[in-house]
Amino acid sequence: MAQLNIDPLSETLRDKLHRLHREGKIGNLILLLPDTFTKLGGNQYLDSKAVGLYESHLIKEIIPLVKEHYSSINVGVMGKSSGGYGALHLGSKYNFKAVAAHSADAYFEYAYLPLFPKVIQTLRRAGNPREFVDMFWSSQDRKRKDLLDAMMIVGLSGFYSPEETLELPFELDTGKLREDVWKHWISLDPVRFLASRKENLSGKYLYIDVGTRDDFNLQYGNRIIHQMLSAWGISHAYEEFQAGHMNTSYRYDVSLAYLSRYLSVE
Repeated sequence: MAQLNIDPLSETLRDKLHRLHREGKIGNLILLLPDTFTKLGGNQYLDSKAVGLYESHLIKEIIPLVKEHYSSINVGVMGKSSGGYGALHLGSKYNFKAVAAHSADAYFEYAYLPLFPKVIQTLRRAGNPREFVDMFWSSQDRKRKDLLDAMMIVGLSGFYSPEETLELPFELDTGKLREDVWKHWISLDPVRFLASRKENLSGKYLYIDVGTRDDFNLQYGNRIIHQMLSAWGISHAYEEFQAGHMNTSYRYDVSLAYLSRYLSVE
């Protein structure tokens, strides 16, 4: 898993946890790292007809197993980017005691719409989303930005679009938004769905942060969420830091210390 891979310029998550514990900044935390990588790349931690029932897998299988094995009732959820989205979604919907969301996908008009016209030509060369996925994995230079951007939109389509056929939110020939599909995407935006979960958020320990120069404009969606939570009188910690979207794992020092105050075990 990426979080445990050796990087000569930063700590692995295991090393970070050990250091924070030595420094007295966290208590005894049990950290679960489920492998949710998919053929479409990332994961939005929703149940998807096209990709799989990842929300159900985590909530109905993984979490009960961990609670039973460790006899623990204090469970939190944490993630960054798509994982931050997953933390907001699962943490606001289910009975998690604490939530930490770093640079969470939010306000899709700013986060995703700017990418649509950039990926259309790449996807058109492949023919359709399924054929693009095959082309992507057969490419030797699959870390090219144009390929990664296109794969991100295909991956998001797998989770946000309502059908099993990887429906894109736009037409490939003209680029016109498909209003029915885009409407379904929007319904899954945290700035929309959190309003219906206000009561479930009350009493949880919430930590949210985002870079002021986020590469996907996520600072705006997270500011909106901060404003919403404040207006509802829901206690939470919110921070912005001077950075973009990438290479911000040093922020886990802050969120892990925050979570540890509420989740540490004896």
